[in-house]
Amino acid sequence: MGRLVNVSVKVPKEIRELMRKVDVNWSEYLREVIETKIRVEMAKEAARRLDEIRGRAGKMPTEELVRWIREDRERSLK
Repeated sequence: MGRLVNVSVKVPKEIRELMRKVDVNWSEYLREVIETKIRVEMAKEAARRLDEIRGRAGKMPTEELVRWIREDRERSLK
């Protein structure tokens, strides 16, 4: 992990009191949750772009794809 910076989160006082009663490293927990959310959102964006590209690309005959796969396998065996 690179250099750390501060990010503030405001929670109600009642929640803060409950957080103190639970044995959790809240900083580490929030870092993991944020990282997971970023990965999910990036995957959604990649899927959206891929769908957009597929829409522009048009259909490809199955026979052509099979031929490409076979050629690639033959090259990798050499």
